[in-house]
Parts: sequence; C-alpha cells; structure tokens
Amino acid sequence: MTYLRVPKPMWLRLNDTDKLNTLFQNKRTLFTHGVVTWGRVVQANAAMFQSEKGGKPGEILFSLDPPESIDVGHLDFVAHSLFRLKGTQPTDEGLRPIAHYLTDEYIRVFGLSVPSTVSGEMRCEVSTTFFVREHLPNRRLCNPLLPIIVNPQPPHVVMPLPDRYWPNELIRWWRR
Repeated sequence: MTYLRVPKPMWLRLNDTDKLNTLFQNKRTLFTHGVVTWGRVVQANAAMFQSEKGGKPGEILFSLDPPESIDVGHLDFVAHSLFRLKGTQPTDEGLRPIAHYLTDEYIRVFGLSVPSTVSGEMRCEVSTTFFVREHLPNRRLCNPLLPIIVNPQPPHVVMPLPDRYWPNELIRWWRR
C-alpha cells in the first residue's frame, strides 16, 4: 500500500476549495473497488510530457462499458473531438459545458457525460485526474492511451493504473 499512497501536492493542500480534493478523498475506494479499463488523455499539464518532478492534473476520457468492447481508436477520435472544443463557443448546448471546462483548466469534473453527438454509441465520460509520475513508465506521459483505474460508482474518479500492474509488453508499447 505504500506504493499506492499518493500524497496531495502542497499547492492542493493549501487550497481546500479545489475540487481535485475529491479525487484524493476517494482514493482508497478507487484502489479497493475500482475497475481497470482503457483511458485516453484529453489534456494534461505540459510538464507531464517532460522529465520533471511532481505530479500534475489532467483530463482522461473513458467508458464504463465492458473493457473488451471498448474501441481504443474510437476513444482517440472522441478525445480529439473534445480537445478541439477548447477555446470555442459551440452552438450545440450539450457541448458548451465541455468547451468551457476544458478552456478554463481549473474546473474539475468526475464522470462528466460526453454527448452522443460526439461519442456515438459508446458511452463515454471524462474525469479530472492526477498523474503520479512514480506510477508511469519513464515518469512522464509517453502515449495518450493508457490503462486506468476508475471508480464505477459516482464520483467517477480516475487515475492511471500504476505501471507496477502493467504487463511488460504494454510498457514497451507505451514507451515507443
């Protein structure tokens, strides 16, 4: 359990109004009752793509459909579609909250439903996460697709599955 102990960063400990605290408050439930599935990074702090220190927040797209039925290519398409909403004012009322939240970068969501106009038949949701460097191969984001653990009950908090639990073949693929 020491490996799974993820301390809150100092900036979050000093800000008890930041909704990212929801993730840390539900971390034990996530690690004890969460399900493993595929996730796709929608956006992340740019520092997570560099070899720096300290974890950072970001947004992950996922589906609670059975993992074997998830089309990762479709997850990629939906994530790109969502990211393109950043900085826009969509005419579609269902897309406005997503565009606003992605543009703001300080709004936190946990299980925000993606409208079917974007996700099609696959039920997709997006949640704010915290990327723990010690849980990622190479200690940074190398690939936008990764295994995640998600709380199947609200709030749908998510975190990347710690790499200790990844098969070696997946680690090699992800690092490419």
